[in-house]
Amino acid sequence: MIEKKWPNFQKAFSGFTLPKVAKFSEKEIHALLKDESIIRNEKKIRATIHNAERVLALEKEFGSFRDYLGSFGKKEDKLQEDLQTRFRHVGPSTARMFLWSVAYPLTPNAEEKKWMSGHRHE
Repeated sequence: MIEKKWPNFQKAFSGFTLPKVAKFSEKEIHALLKDESIIRNEKKIRATIHNAERVLALEKEFGSFRDYLGSFGKKEDKLQEDLQTRFRHVGPSTARMFLWSVAYPLTPNAEEKKWMSGHRHE
């Protein structure tokens, strides 16, 4: 379902351009809540805006988001906790999936090792 709506999300959230999303107004939030082409969950919409603001703040503080991630060194547990604290609607699974998606060097946990063993590429 979400995959089919992905182009609509991209359009609704200005291509996920952080400075634009971070400045969404109440008027834009209300328009999103009426947009039937996306999933209209107010908490998630507001979290997306908040999270865009947080990424921009981290870029300002650390020079780049990559430098923020790198500031944790090999303390991946601390980084995951920090992501969950700073960002809204981010739990343990979402934090790990995000870190995998940006190629952060995570140590696979038992569940991930099991999954990986059944999905080897040759």
